[in-house]
Amino acid sequence: MHTPSHFGRTFSVSFSFRRPRLNTLLAAPFLYAMIVPLLLFDLFLELYHHIVFPILGISLVPRRAYIRIDRHRLSFLPPTLKLACAYCGYANGLLQYAVRIAGETEAYFCPSKHQSVPGFHSPPHHRDFAEYGDAEGFFRRLYRVKEPTPSASTTKAPASRTGS
Repeated sequence: MHTPSHFGRTFSVSFSFRRPRLNTLLAAPFLYAMIVPLLLFDLFLELYHHIVFPILGISLVPRRAYIRIDRHRLSFLPPTLKLACAYCGYANGLLQYAVRIAGETEAYFCPSKHQSVPGFHSPPHHRDFAEYGDAEGFFRRLYRVKEPTPSASTTKAPASRTGS
């Protein structure tokens, strides 16, 4: 069986009509139950973000640069996968957004890299932080606010810093 894809090409959709695997059915209740803590986390994250950042003079992080729910519009996806794609777009985007907000907070209050330990993955936003143990560099960066970068993500180079 063939159907037009979202981009005008054809492909087999027989995979979308088979029954879900047992492991998928067993995992689904736990997977989708996570929406409750994610929604609560989202609520408190937004309260924190919109109250604390303006008080500290930190630019708000653009939510839509991180949370994208659009794959449910792909015509070739069956309804169950559309739901799964919407859920994953929200959950992963929310967590990326939270990492950016936490990173901006960390840059303001604790701009020091962690001690170098084999196997530790230093976050990209630590790039401009003072080296571990560098007191002078730490205090030079403490309570400083980055220039507004509305489309920046955690993988882009940080903007220059200015004094507050």
